[in-house]
Amino acid sequence: MSTRNIIVLGGGEDQIPAYREARRLGYHVIGVDQRPDALGAAEADRFLCMTSRDPAAIAATLGPIDVAAVISPASDAAQESVAELSRIYGTAHQPSPGALRCSVDKGFFRALVARLGLPSHAYAQDGSTEALLAAAGRMRYPLIVKPADSSGSKGITAIGVPADLRGAIEHAWKYSFSHQVIVEEIVSGRHCSAECFFTGGELGFMAVTDRTITGPPEMISLAHVVPADLDPSVHARLREAIVMICAEAGHERGPVNLDFVLTPGGDIHFIEMGARLGGNGMPLMVRHAFGLNTVEAAIRLALGEPLEITVPFRRAAVLQILTSETDGVLKDVVGMDSLLRMPEVVDVQLFKSPGDRVHAYRQAAHKLGYLMMVADTRESLMPARDTALETLRFVIENDEKGSE
Repeated sequence: MSTRNIIVLGGGEDQIPAYREARRLGYHVIGVDQRPDALGAAEADRFLCMTSRDPAAIAATLGPIDVAAVISPASDAAQESVAELSRIYGTAHQPSPGALRCSVDKGFFRALVARLGLPSHAYAQDGSTEALLAAAGRMRYPLIVKPADSSGSKGITAIGVPADLRGAIEHAWKYSFSHQVIVEEIVSGRHCSAECFFTGGELGFMAVTDRTITGPPEMISLAHVVPADLDPSVHARLREAIVMICAEAGHERGPVNLDFVLTPGGDIHFIEMGARLGGNGMPLMVRHAFGLNTVEAAIRLALGEPLEITVPFRRAAVLQILTSETDGVLKDVVGMDSLLRMPEVVDVQLFKSPGDRVHAYRQAAHKLGYLMMVADTRESLMPARDTALETLRFVIENDEKGSE
């Protein structure tokens, strides 16, 4: 009997765990990414160098093969292809249309949240620059402008004055496949994320993180810390709201990731939702903080297998995204041996090697790696994280022939 295939759409650092987990489970892995140098090219049993957003072309290239599952962790852009390829190959699990729409249409998700009576803030989504300019005239600055259907922090700009709005909209168009851009008021408060897993219509797992982000204009994730410092009443309201959102979207089984802002007054403002595993190393954090392998769970879900979500332990954890402040060439990585001797450090993943070109951290794809640390308490973890970041240093020759 021939080995069955699992298609993994995307070949970046956040999809690689799915390649490895699928192979560990005994499946033949077909990777798809338009970048010939994608990490997945070396991990797949078969690699297609083509866009993951054209399911008809992917199916035509593969032909009538036996596909057991299709998956694309951390990528909203590929979720429509996941659904279509799952339909073409008749896989056991197919995504909910409502949850899929929430993942690829930020305005649709915001409308769903407002329809449920949950806290909301002003926004407008449109395919016309002039319509967006007019709508923004009724909003309070600062605003954030982003593609309605893109993930990975691509095309995002935070602006403080109306003079910058047109340029921000034009920038977002470059990253929107649907030619839809959303403009919304920036909500002040604490940035957090919720990494969840539903089974049988029930919320079987929820990990809430405090999320550190860069400043404007990009406002990209820099770190996640778990457990989030939330009052129990806020935690209960968050759980109730997520159950309501997923019920409305028809999402009964599988992973879902949501970003939200907790205001000083205690309101929970949901920003985005992805009906897939979170990016920026969220499954890595969940595995080390809770002992739960959500990558395996997501694959078993896609295979149509029964799921049982168990949490064998709970620890404080921080996932730090390693970044560069400049464009250039990575010359050396200093302090790795000392870093690995720290008892709190449980994993360090580098996506760049000396000699590789690196970019200043202006989108999630520009990250250099992940630093994963755990401890018994948040209070002991955070000073250790600061020490680790002082220990590890990237030597980069920048474009002006300088170095750091």
